[in-house]
Amino acid sequence: MLADRVKTLKPSPTLAVSAKANELKAKGIDIISFGAGEPDIDTPDFVKEACIKALKEGKTKYTPSSGILPLREALVDKLKNENNVEYSPSEIVVSTGAKMVLFLIFMAMLNEGDEVIIPSPYWVTYPEQIRLFGGVPVFAELQEDNNFELTLDILKEYVSPKTKILIINSPSNPTGAVI
Repeated sequence: MLADRVKTLKPSPTLAVSAKANELKAKGIDIISFGAGEPDIDTPDFVKEACIKALKEGKTKYTPSSGILPLREALVDKLKNENNVEYSPSEIVVSTGAKMVLFLIFMAMLNEGDEVIIPSPYWVTYPEQIRLFGGVPVFAELQEDNNFELTLDILKEYVSPKTKILIINSPSNPTGAVI
């Protein structure tokens, strides 16, 4: 019943690590899980209160697919004031999460054989999503002794006429490197 391309997907290593950590925790073993990126703190009260307020005000309808304008404007202000970078609200997209956005980007952009450069070490989701849409992951090997920095010289080694996408994730998951 499933499409052939879906049958080729490998199980998520992230979920496997999380499941193993939960299994060990259930046995009473003190574990710090480096699996799924689930926060280990509760949602702050001011966020909960804002959600309740929004519900009471009837803000329960569909929103623009790029996110509501006041939130995108607030993010523009945050980026300008805290990160010294300028964007317009039209350049900001608020989504349900990185996995979903990457899925949509790869679906919309990749044709069979297109290459996607992934700085390595990398987030384990990238290769399977790329392969799902016919793309070819190309791993640009970065070195710890260079603080996992992606330089132009390194990048030139991996760019080809088939290169369609370069993944830039800053700070990097899992290295923490910042571009």
